[in-house]
Amino acid sequence: MGDKKYYLTKEGLEKIKKDHESLREERKRKLKEETPDVFHSEDINPEYLSFQKELNLLESKISKLEEVLHSAEIIKPPRKDSKEVQLGATVTVQVGKRVDEFVLVGTMEADPSYGKISNESPVGCALLGRKEGEEVTVSSKVGVVYKIKKVSYK
Repeated sequence: MGDKKYYLTKEGLEKIKKDHESLREERKRKLKEETPDVFHSEDINPEYLSFQKELNLLESKISKLEEVLHSAEIIKPPRKDSKEVQLGATVTVQVGKRVDEFVLVGTMEADPSYGKISNESPVGCALLGRKEGEEVTVSSKVGVVYKIKKVSYK
């Protein structure tokens, strides 16, 4: 287990807990089923290999979620009237003529298709600690300028 912190909302932590419990139940179910024999004649049974592969994948997922649960830190947004971008902020930015809005969350909850970006993404890193009205250049091959129009907390 590393020193990495996983920043989560309360809802995100609950989802991780449910996923973890579900995977543990699935593992329990799998282990109760009849395990295929290791050998089929003189060769290793392909059904056994498939069973082991599935079980190893399940164990890996459970282990990762246990690491997250062990290192989870709930996002505590600042006062609702704060205009500084922190975790949990809903940020409205202008990029050229386009206006975008997203919520800044930890890596485990990031999902750009739902308007949630990670604090570790290039945009998230560049915006953290900045205030309404500021312009931020996000590094890429061509620097993209984000003007922070609005910061709010729910």
